[in-house]
Amino acid sequence: MADLASLCPGAAWPDYQGGGLLNLMQTLSLELGGPDLGHAPLASDALAGIGRRRHVCLILIDGLGDAQLRRLGPDSRLRSLQRETISSVFPPTTAAAVTTVLTGRSPAEHGLIGWHQLHGEEIIAPLPLYARHPADAGGQELRRADTLYRARPLFDRLARPAFLYLPDFIAYSPCSRYHAGGAERVAYRGGMADGFARLARRLADPEPAFHYLYLPQLDTLMHEQGPDSDAARALLAEIDAAFAALLGEAEGCGAVVIAIADHGFIAAPDAQWLDVDADPELYGLLARPLSGETRLAYCHLRPDCAARFIELARERLGHACWVVESRELRTSGAFGPGPAHPDLARRCGDVALIAKPGWNLRDTLPGEETLRLAGVHAGVHPDEQAIPLIVYRG
Repeated sequence: MADLASLCPGAAWPDYQGGGLLNLMQTLSLELGGPDLGHAPLASDALAGIGRRRHVCLILIDGLGDAQLRRLGPDSRLRSLQRETISSVFPPTTAAAVTTVLTGRSPAEHGLIGWHQLHGEEIIAPLPLYARHPADAGGQELRRADTLYRARPLFDRLARPAFLYLPDFIAYSPCSRYHAGGAERVAYRGGMADGFARLARRLADPEPAFHYLYLPQLDTLMHEQGPDSDAARALLAEIDAAFAALLGEAEGCGAVVIAIADHGFIAAPDAQWLDVDADPELYGLLARPLSGETRLAYCHLRPDCAARFIELARERLGHACWVVESRELRTSGAFGPGPAHPDLARRCGDVALIAKPGWNLRDTLPGEETLRLAGVHAGVHPDEQAIPLIVYRG
């Protein structure tokens, strides 16, 4: 069995033993009277005693990796309150990491391991629930949700009411409805200011509660304009100002405010996008299109083609990616501890192409536009894996 350190030289992998997002959720659950999820607690004492506070707020700023916070907001209020740098999960991407936050389960357990993944005979996007292959006209989201989501939601099992503040465009989705469980979903509109305002108003309630605010705006912008863009710096300043204003409300009621991210980012140079389908011999060994992410492609191969595919991929794509048998990712614990989801092995495919720094992998199906992004994540670069843990106690 390979160990993670040997798979991809210089790679950053998650810490599931006390220094990662999974451990944070274990500790948060226990502090707030929730279930013991069976994972190691957070090694840091950053959350110690939060269960004694009337209001506990968890703000997830999608895409705000440790590197982004250091570079874009060195003098920010967020940065000044950073207690630790912790790891995300593998892969460090929203589908995997946010599901870990909402369930307290590792990607191995909840089984959501990429923006696109195999489900049944389809390659679907598990958050919006559309099918990439074979493409359809839509309308199958509820059918897919009924069989895709398996990990039990966490927030409705805490010993206090929970409120989830979500953008209106995802608050009513099957994914949000399932993962909120019995907790109350509060849709905010018109941008993040409304989300912060709705949360702030709830802090006046005398009854203890847990609050989860999800902010996807920075992630969207960094995909479009890059993680080091002036626009990203300006948007982070807006988020920081809203965060600082919330702390004023939190101080008055003794609330704890925790801010985290799901993953970090790296830039995606135009010259380093590799079209795997441009090689007919190599691509012809696939039984279905690529799934996963542009920084981590899962390859499902035709019968008896694995050895030839690995040979060709290492020869022709080795400058851009590491070619790893998918079972090595599973057996070495990349997806985390706990009983594996029954479909995990099938979703990983036979071979994983893990992009080297700066590179991205793609294929383009009929009817699709060629994917171009200025910022990306889901690989093994340290800037994709490291996230801040920010804590305000008043």
